[in-house]
Amino acid sequence: MCFTFSMAQDDFEEYFRSLNTKSDVDLENLQNPFLNPTLEKIKKLNIAAIMLDQVKINNHWYKKGDRIDGALIVEVNKKDIVLQYDTLNFKINFKTNDKINIY
Repeated sequence: MCFTFSMAQDDFEEYFRSLNTKSDVDLENLQNPFLNPTLEKIKKLNIAAIMLDQVKINNHWYKKGDRIDGALIVEVNKKDIVLQYDTLNFKINFKTNDKINIY
């Protein structure tokens, strides 16, 4: 069995004209639906200092259990911290060329 679909030339012209019309959606300014701006901001946190069980980020001192930009500080180690955001755990390393690292 074979099915065919035929359109008259006027129908094709109307179809392509409708495709060329500007829609209400500005495709150039659509945001990536898989991008999470909060998560991206958290990943870019820069550790200024680690001292004992506290970490200095953005001129504020935090400890285990505190929240920063929506993420929970799960661990504070000598050279990194572990953050939990939603169901994700990830480390932010203290760079060796940063200012203070007292443990």
